Amino acid sequence: EFEAHPLPSPYGIHYDWRFGDGSPPMQGRRVAHTYAQSGIFNVCVSVNNTISSMEACAEVFVFEEIDDLTAKSSSPTELHSPTVVQARLGSGNNITWTFSMGDGEIYTTSTPHMSHKYVTEGNYTVNVTAANAVSSGWTLVSVQVFVFQVVRMEPSGCVQERTLVNFQAWVSGNASAHLYEWSFGDGSPNETHQGNPTVSHTYRTSGKYRLFLRLSSGVNKATKANFFNWVCVQPALTNI
Repeated sequence: EFEAHPLPSPYGIHYDWRFGDGSPPMQGRRVAHTYAQSGIFNVCVSVNNTISSMEACAEVFVFEEIDDLTAKSSSPTELHSPTVVQARLGSGNNITWTFSMGDGEIYTTSTPHMSHKYVTEGNYTVNVTAANAVSSGWTLVSVQVFVFQVVRMEPSGCVQERTLVNFQAWVSGNASAHLYEWSFGDGSPNETHQGNPTVSHTYRTSGKYRLFLRLSSGVNKATKANFFNWVCVQPALTNI
């Protein structure tokens, strides 16, 4: 709604309004106009009392209401590595973003993304808020921060000689992103696999072997974790 205030008197005056969006002009001291899109528009009113005329203009910022706010993260992420939270809007402009990271850190920015390094492992809830002059919205994102490590290796215990054995490593984070370097302790060549935590191997003779795994992070190549198991290899019973 717009209203003109001419001096010294508002009577006997003709008003012409232009709203800066290509819409037809309107007449009257008080007018109402609906903008079809957001943006900055120059609104002008021309006044004429047949003796004199003049024009006044004002800049109007039209906001779009915030709608359909979503967010996602790069979780799970390694401890001390950047966790990136990315937000997206279906509609809305001139947004102020607030990222409450769940560990006490709060960021306010004009961009819909934030990178943060957690100093403690754990599960966090990130609150993402979008706000402008006419509306606001918020959403929650779950973030998992883990210590890079090999949790366990299977199978454990004894295996049979001259039999193909499938070994599997259980690791923290995204197993398909890591590099696995296996050493079987029996003099056979080492094996390296990208993104696959399983390996197959046949021990030819019975004994006790040191199965060693070096794990390299897919996020930070400098981050490595070592793990080993003693593998007991026994022959099958053939006669009793």
